[in-house]
Amino acid sequence: MQIAPVSQSTFDALRGQLVSSNQAEVTGTTDGAITGHGVTANYHYDGANQTLSVDVIHHPFFIPVSAIESQLRAAVAGCQK
Repeated sequence: MQIAPVSQSTFDALRGQLVSSNQAEVTGTTDGAITGHGVTANYHYDGANQTLSVDVIHHPFFIPVSAIESQLRAAVAGCQK
């Protein structure tokens, strides 16, 4: 999944929100992993192109990837305001 545009300030706010709310553990700076609630995803942030790429690599069978992607898109949108 790719989300664009994502400014550096939006990306920083998203990372901070995920960590401070204890929703997920985030490793790395522009490349890393997001883990929480049984979901693991790898991410890459390209600041030059303002894109955030996320690849869900593990999730509980009862949480569809589409729901995870929807929640992530909503979180990004919330950080853009």
